[in-house]
Amino acid sequence: MYDLLLREPSSEGLGSSIPVWIHPDFLQAVASLHGAKCWQLICYKGEQLVAALPVFEKRNLGISRLISPQIAYYQGLWFWWEEGRAPNRILLDELRVIGEVAEYLKKRYRLLHFNLAPHNKDVRGFVWSGLKAKPLYTFVHNLGQPYCLLRDERKKLRLAEEQNYVWEERFAPRQFIDLHKSLYTRKGKQFNIGYPELEQWLCQLQQKKLLSQFNLVKDGEIVSSNIVLSGEAEDCAYTIMRSTREEDLRLGASTLHSKLLVETLAGRYRSLDFCGANTPEVARFKAAMGFQLQVFYQISNR
Repeated sequence: MYDLLLREPSSEGLGSSIPVWIHPDFLQAVASLHGAKCWQLICYKGEQLVAALPVFEKRNLGISRLISPQIAYYQGLWFWWEEGRAPNRILLDELRVIGEVAEYLKKRYRLLHFNLAPHNKDVRGFVWSGLKAKPLYTFVHNLGQPYCLLRDERKKLRLAEEQNYVWEERFAPRQFIDLHKSLYTRKGKQFNIGYPELEQWLCQLQQKKLLSQFNLVKDGEIVSSNIVLSGEAEDCAYTIMRSTREEDLRLGASTLHSKLLVETLAGRYRSLDFCGANTPEVARFKAAMGFQLQVFYQISNR
């Protein structure tokens, strides 16, 4: 009933609004950054393309592995159905597609590990095929709705508003990377991507209009910076990385940054995904901002 095939990344059949996570330019840039091969796993029903999954693979000693690159937060399964299709028919058809995708991946890859997107709420097809589905979490904000800050964040916001910060949308990758280096040094963590390669990746996607940078500036210096991904005409934006100078964190800069980012993107997108809620410190901050918790699933065979 369904035919599956791997193809080189392409926009063919994906419509006019291609999600950034499956956009061919994004896939190729991520694959180059991580030294991987990228594909789109395409599902056809007759001549109609009905589903697509981004795939990143590596081979070592003849063993193929499906990997989840650090910089590609989601590898969701995306569907395209004709208008007017009954919801229960869509539910059953998607369950069938998921099962066939799972079997295909199991046959091709000795090891597999990837994160679905939050819209992939039904993972039964993966589980029934013998794969594991681990729940992970993110915070999302509907940009048409208000949000309610907890008292501590309101205090931080008032403090930040007294600091004469300037808000801007400007691409300045080296300044972002400087802040990012400081963040990882402060936390005693290792960032597993070379910074020259990261800068090249940022520039590639910015040139393709898939990436934007939003900054808080004080005395002419960027003190908090955000990298945001989104496909052209997509209704959701994804804030994948943020770094804030340590002394400005104490002055509420991150709270003000989140507020201004929401206000700026409200006229452009329907929702904003903050891409993460899986460490206590990050989860507490995003919850205190009043954003909505959502689950997504990590699929693996181990």
